Amino acid sequence: MQVTVNLRFKKFDGGRIGHMSKLQWEIGIAVDTEINEVNGVHPDCVPALCRDGEGSLWAVAGHSGYGKFGVFKGRNADDIKKLYDAELLFPTGPAGTAFGGQKHPYPDGPLPRGEVWATGLWIVPENATKYPGRFYALVHNETGWGSGSTGYTAYAQEEGEPDFRHIGLMSSDDRGKTWDFHGWVITAAEPCYTELYRPDGISTGGQKAGIINLGAGDLSVFFNYDEKMLYCFYSMVWYNMDDRSVVSDKIYVARAKMQKTGELGEFEKYHQGSFCTPGNGGAETAVMTGGAEPCVAYHKPLGRYLMTTYNRAYWGKGPTLQVCCSDNLTDWTEPVRIVETHSELSMPYYALCGCEPSQPHNFLGEEFDLLVCSNNTDISRHKVKTRCDE
Repeated sequence: MQVTVNLRFKKFDGGRIGHMSKLQWEIGIAVDTEINEVNGVHPDCVPALCRDGEGSLWAVAGHSGYGKFGVFKGRNADDIKKLYDAELLFPTGPAGTAFGGQKHPYPDGPLPRGEVWATGLWIVPENATKYPGRFYALVHNETGWGSGSTGYTAYAQEEGEPDFRHIGLMSSDDRGKTWDFHGWVITAAEPCYTELYRPDGISTGGQKAGIINLGAGDLSVFFNYDEKMLYCFYSMVWYNMDDRSVVSDKIYVARAKMQKTGELGEFEKYHQGSFCTPGNGGAETAVMTGGAEPCVAYHKPLGRYLMTTYNRAYWGKGPTLQVCCSDNLTDWTEPVRIVETHSELSMPYYALCGCEPSQPHNFLGEEFDLLVCSNNTDISRHKVKTRCDE
């Protein structure tokens, strides 16, 4: 079965899209990939993909709390194969030992804890003067899972959700076999605890019970080659503690300069029209509202950036996939649902992947792959064919 839909993008408040654009999508049936439980991994985030300088497509999949991290390589998503399991050279789990304890505390005070999900991969070009070919991965972390008795949520010391998210950075200099942790690089302006439960003996502060921010996480990356900037698009969940419900999902963006050495600079968040606040604890302005789990790519035929997200309201009820577009990475159109009938697309995690080895994986032609998964499920692939009409 194939589903064909027409999208018309409407100008987002303050955006620069000067006219209506029409993009037709033809989405093919789901096809299995090698990124699956049989290979020891349990994907649970936006798939982390990147091409190296030779055009090979790499993926890092899985998370430290369930199964293993797997490193995969191929020419494209249709022939990607597992190479080996990755090893983390740092502990995860309970507070006090995880991430080196006091060596890498959360920026607002508590000890780090929990596991990591690798969901933003970038491979340094071979012409870097110090770290050619280095793998960087931005990781998602939560306080309520994989922390043993030290896990906590917005309500209490307990396992589960709603818990708090943080974004950390790790790197590998042996093509993903082993990984070092560098610390936390993007965290919310609000503290990662509430007045109802303050971890680690903290006696004051915390978000007031009511509508709270669950922190920065659920991310993907896009490298802007002209600027030499690594953009991180990340989600924040706004949660009502009184009726235990999600109020809204919003997308934010931060960026860091890639140095000639291959080292990554400090992240700065986008806030009120410019990148001007620190990645850790700085204020941020949403670039899109009404979606989570972003993935950004440049669609060459359209001449604009696309962002896929999932619409939480439809999860388990119908297709969740939605898309918006931009011509500058900060001003985005309102999201539009891709399909109204396609049962295989009621999922939270989507990744766009181009099919031209000579181009970065997130540069798309008229045809590209859409990778899809849910919580701890195998990744499937849909072939997408597009046509643009101005």
